[in-house]
Amino acid sequence: MPIDHFGNTSGTYPNRYWVNATYYKPGGPVFLFDSGEQDAEPLLPYYLQEYHGLSATMRLAKRYGGIALLWEHRYYGDSQPFPVNENTTDAQWQFLTTEQALEDVVYFANRFTYPELNPTLLHPSRTPWIWLGGSYPGIRGALLRVRNPETIFATWASSAPVEAQVDMTSYYEAAERSLTRNCSADWVAVTKYVDDTLGGGDRAAANQMKYRLLFAEMSGPGGNTTGAQNLTLEQAANVTNLQAASVLMDPLSFYQYYGFQASLLPFCNILETQNYTQAPVEAGLAATYGIEVAFQAFLIGLAETDYDSIPGNPDDPVQDRSWMWQYCSEYGFYQRGDPNNPLSIETSFRSLEVFQQGCNEAFPEGLPSVPQVQNVNKYGGWNMNPSNVFWTNGEFDPWRTMGLASIEPNSPFRNSTVAVPACNTSPANTTFFGLLHYNMVHVSDLRVLITPDANHTDFKTVGFYSPVSQEPFYLGLGLFQLALDEWLPCFGH
Repeated sequence: MPIDHFGNTSGTYPNRYWVNATYYKPGGPVFLFDSGEQDAEPLLPYYLQEYHGLSATMRLAKRYGGIALLWEHRYYGDSQPFPVNENTTDAQWQFLTTEQALEDVVYFANRFTYPELNPTLLHPSRTPWIWLGGSYPGIRGALLRVRNPETIFATWASSAPVEAQVDMTSYYEAAERSLTRNCSADWVAVTKYVDDTLGGGDRAAANQMKYRLLFAEMSGPGGNTTGAQNLTLEQAANVTNLQAASVLMDPLSFYQYYGFQASLLPFCNILETQNYTQAPVEAGLAATYGIEVAFQAFLIGLAETDYDSIPGNPDDPVQDRSWMWQYCSEYGFYQRGDPNNPLSIETSFRSLEVFQQGCNEAFPEGLPSVPQVQNVNKYGGWNMNPSNVFWTNGEFDPWRTMGLASIEPNSPFRNSTVAVPACNTSPANTTFFGLLHYNMVHVSDLRVLITPDANHTDFKTVGFYSPVSQEPFYLGLGLFQLALDEWLPCFGH
């Protein structure tokens, strides 16, 4: 792959991809599943080999006699033009852009060959290339339908936040909407109480609050305080307001893929019953008994749910650093707390300035002063309306707020329709073709787990997949198949 598709810089690098031609029949489509901002290899058993379940990519390949591909994005996994670490220079980072990565796909599609298969049959001018992707890969599939419709014939964009924004206070607003009203009321009240105390003039009260927050975070279920026994007030006082207040957000760590019922309801139940010592009250603890009762119950909830002990290690330093460059340079998506939001469950210490400072510290050279979101939004953002695209979203997905199904105040409020549009015809601008999965969260529909799999169902190794429910997979697959039945016969016409 050329390191630079557009400039005068020479050089190439190896870009990984995998192929499953089990179901291929001459003339069948190419189905490309994009792994996006992660090492693609761990996805191989699930999306191309259907380990412990089914994947939309392979179901479609079987139905339409297609060949299936898993694509790895530049600067992730082993597809690295340069070693990715803290020593990667700004001159090397400059080739990690939306445009370079999109052009990778076009370059690849025009040159793809596979042993024993007729390479001319696989060219996008001769056979339809169909894109599947969730989250950032969903954005990429949508952009390619706008940018390169001659290369990508159709796209399934799941949970695709196509409207890049620096300010994404909406992320936790979506989570708040899913809470029970008493849990929301107490979370809001406790967040404000902590922010006001830490930001106030009483340093002794602020230090004591920091101590209580850290003590709860270090403690475990059943009143086990062993992990916190060496914590001192002096140590707590040295922690920043941001670090201390962010403890309140620990239960939200896994919300994106697991949603309210699986990740937040256990915490809310402990909070609202004061660890099952009394019945919950409709108005919440703060409104009924006062803020100190609510705060103490929140601390107990933090200790009892014990998110730190969940197995698995999701951190990939290459992934973390490369995606940070992408959001710092082009996408933004700074998930800040909003002190002006009366329903905020996120500390206001997580400000836009804090996010930008983190970007500037990680990349002291080469970054623009603010993310250049226009590089993404020039393709239409919330108002994009490409043909042959199927959009799916979860009702309470935080990333829905930046997708076509957004209900944020500054969004165009477009409605989804399940009526399949004619081939190569955009739906009416006020609508989009797709599904809203009720009560679901992020990327709920591109594969389904049928046999329990301990490695990819716990919170920390979810692997690009929300196991909350099986129905979205079948609903999405069924409707996309109806669309392809309509669209595929018109390929080349």
